Amino acid sequence: MNKDYFKLTGEKINIEDLSREIVSDSKDEEIKKELYDELVPKLRELHAKLFAEAKYGILVVLQAIDAAGKDEIIKYIFSNLTPQGLKNTSFGKPTEEEESHDYLWRINKGLPKRGEIAILNRSYYEDIISPKIYDTLDSLPDEIKNDPELWNKRYKQLNNFEEYLDENGFKVVKFYFHVSKDEQRKRLLERIEDSTKNHEFSFSDLEDRDNWDKYQKAFEEMLNNTSTEIAPWYVLPADNPWYSRKVATLALIDVIKKINPKFPEFSAEDKEKAEKIAEQLKNKEI
Repeated sequence: MNKDYFKLTGEKINIEDLSREIVSDSKDEEIKKELYDELVPKLRELHAKLFAEAKYGILVVLQAIDAAGKDEIIKYIFSNLTPQGLKNTSFGKPTEEEESHDYLWRINKGLPKRGEIAILNRSYYEDIISPKIYDTLDSLPDEIKNDPELWNKRYKQLNNFEEYLDENGFKVVKFYFHVSKDEQRKRLLERIEDSTKNHEFSFSDLEDRDNWDKYQKAFEEMLNNTSTEIAPWYVLPADNPWYSRKVATLALIDVIKKINPKFPEFSAEDKEKAEKIAEQLKNKEI
């Protein structure tokens, strides 16, 4: 698989030209086997080193319309990693307190510590997507919300924010789940008809579905203005959920490999002390 096909680093795209389905569902079992036999164990090993070394952190951004697969990738991929080195934060509609601050203020609670992979299930990108569709900027001063350069300024702010994180040792990896309208229809229907999935259904999902074309335009503008070498977007063909999980796993493996974390070892002084303690433990002296 050519990973670069899914990685956007500044090239302008038409969202309708991006594939939502790459392989047949008949490949699912083969992909699952590769994931759980090879790729997830490799990612788990790299994550363990990242966590133990505690020098770098990774921020993972998941962005999509409803029922595209964000929760499932957490369940099937990230849940297999070292729990102590994972953080998962979901962002919904801003609270009254959050709206009284700048739009990036609430994100701080979701950022990783060194050694952590922190997942944002929806993210600060909501603040350039949702307002375009639902006009939710009433709390802003008129000169800001009516500024014709508002969105260009926010794109610049987010690019600068991600550059700031990267320069401080926190890599940013962003996944956009590119799902078709028909596939979303099937998944919403399943949530209604399967009683074990009723809790996953929200009536607001239908309102978002009514605004499908507006969302696609907003996502296209997001990808075209905020995919950089430092913080690229990976477009996941979300009609193929298992293939998407494979792409995401490969991307994370690649990012951590470039960091090249290592398990910390004893210094010469500590090694000498540890050897003495080990001998005492063997001899049951302590």
